[in-house]
Amino acid sequence: MTITALPNSSPSSPSSSPSLRGRLVPAMPAPAWLGWVAALVVTVFAGALRFMRLGNPAEIYFDETYYVKDAFGLREFGFEHESVENADALLAQGTQEIWTGGGDFIVHPPLSKWMIAAGDSLWGAMPFGDIMTPFGWRFAAALVGALSVLLLVRIATRMTRSVLLGCSAGLIMALDGLHFTMSRIAMVDMFLTFWVLAGFACLIIDRDRTRARLAAATEEGRVSASRLAMGVWDRAAVFAERLALRAAPASATVSVPAGASGLESSGTEQPPGAYPDPDRVGEAGAKPWPRATAWLARATARRAAAARSADRIVVRWLGMRWWRIAAGVCLGLACGTKWSALFFVAAFGLLTVAWDYGARRSVGQRRAGGRWLRIDAIPAFFQVVGVAAIGYVATWSGWLLTSGGWGRDWADSHTGGVWSRLPDWALTVVNPLRSLWEYHSQILGFHNDLSAPHDYASKPWEWLVMRTPVAFYYDGDATGCGASSCSSAILSIGTPAVWWLSIVACLVLLGWWVTYRDWRAGAVLLGVAAGWLPWFAYPERTMFVFYALPMLPFLVLALVLTLGLLMGPDANHPRFSLRTRVVGGVVYGVVMLLIIANFAYLYPVLSAQVIPYQEWADRMWFTTWIYGNGGAE
Repeated sequence: MTITALPNSSPSSPSSSPSLRGRLVPAMPAPAWLGWVAALVVTVFAGALRFMRLGNPAEIYFDETYYVKDAFGLREFGFEHESVENADALLAQGTQEIWTGGGDFIVHPPLSKWMIAAGDSLWGAMPFGDIMTPFGWRFAAALVGALSVLLLVRIATRMTRSVLLGCSAGLIMALDGLHFTMSRIAMVDMFLTFWVLAGFACLIIDRDRTRARLAAATEEGRVSASRLAMGVWDRAAVFAERLALRAAPASATVSVPAGASGLESSGTEQPPGAYPDPDRVGEAGAKPWPRATAWLARATARRAAAARSADRIVVRWLGMRWWRIAAGVCLGLACGTKWSALFFVAAFGLLTVAWDYGARRSVGQRRAGGRWLRIDAIPAFFQVVGVAAIGYVATWSGWLLTSGGWGRDWADSHTGGVWSRLPDWALTVVNPLRSLWEYHSQILGFHNDLSAPHDYASKPWEWLVMRTPVAFYYDGDATGCGASSCSSAILSIGTPAVWWLSIVACLVLLGWWVTYRDWRAGAVLLGVAAGWLPWFAYPERTMFVFYALPMLPFLVLALVLTLGLLMGPDANHPRFSLRTRVVGGVVYGVVMLLIIANFAYLYPVLSAQVIPYQEWADRMWFTTWIYGNGGAE
């Protein structure tokens, strides 16, 4: 079995599909260990890139000035704590006594900072490590960056059923400059991307598992989780028959021989005797009660027959959706990293129920809308949104369970109205949540009013073309490059070959989705939209290109799906074309080599290497890559 071909993008005909399960859930590439080994190799490569020289620069730079100190405050006090003015310099010197005052006001939830602190503690626990060092506070970001590559490899492999395309997706993201630089700095966006991607991965697995259950239930001709319903309807039919018999006049009964059923289509064998004939009840001039009981008997008999009819299979509950619940947990943790994850919660919540509806229609279920709403959509809301809400509140545990955080005691001094009537034990539970709500309103006010100018601020339309990357770090006084003038820089920019080609790939996927309604194209485009389009609603807000990081995995998926389409189906497919495979393979090779070369060329200005000034200048292709939107002074 070739590992390069995408599954057929158009629906398979019954004659060409070996089974319903094979159509709904194509087999994963075999052997399974090969896919995992390949994924781990790509992950190790990505990790090596990110951990190499991770401690350089040996100082706090860019927004590390906020998140590093917040992370250490969480570890020390359970909440973000104020620090002295020269805390950055003290940390660079190895001094750990940086605290002053009390709780500090923060504008992002605490989970990513907890993870930064955990990574620093893990590094410090190693024989060769130490806490509160540049390598230590960047350790978690580098580790999560490598793990996000592993997630993407497995997601792409599951979506394409191709080990080659899956590993290509991971390699492309490993070689993206934006992902690389954000994996080497203690900021929140890499953690946000990881949890969003983890939530998407859980939903992909849930889709496969659920469709496998649905196919198995349908092919076996059984009604899953409906045995109780069948028993209830059978007993109801017998009871209704007996009730109608007692009420019906003798002239409105029929004789049933031994072994026959009491009522047509009841599906239950009755003892021989007299039974009501609903049609003759009316002819006998019976009163309303006999006529009503006869109608009830016929209705329940038909319902019992429908519940067990082989040609009207109705698969209801598809079992506990543990992977969808896991997705809710991951998305809640994403929100506990940065509020922009809410866009993905909404998008993925709609996506998973759309998949459920499509699956029910695919197996031929009629009038599936109501069943889908009751059995799939409503539970999905609680499994995704409800679980995410619980997970989000849990990320604030440190602030809730201590008393020194910013605004932690706000509710204690605002107990008027209905709150004054609550007993003390209730206020012990309610007041921390009220204070948290007030804190959130202050954070929201900060974000709504955030419009301060910044040289490297950019608008969403600029992100895909990488017009205004962010200069995280620049040292023009560096020495040791062998030239009279040296530079050391970290430019947070996506590899242009990845981002520019992804624009074309998204257009291809849009056409593919419009033509075939392929679920992969729709899912990828929705991920791109959730990470990009909502930002257009805030034209006055200060934004940066690294806000686009969560949509990068979906751009990469768009790219590998397009490459898969160009290579065409494998040799076992009736539409296989050697010419298409050769041409597509050449395009695939050119694209991958272009991405590798582009990243290698930019690597010195992504990793703070000391290079001659002219080499740095050669890599600054546009003025905005140097000065941003502020222009040269």
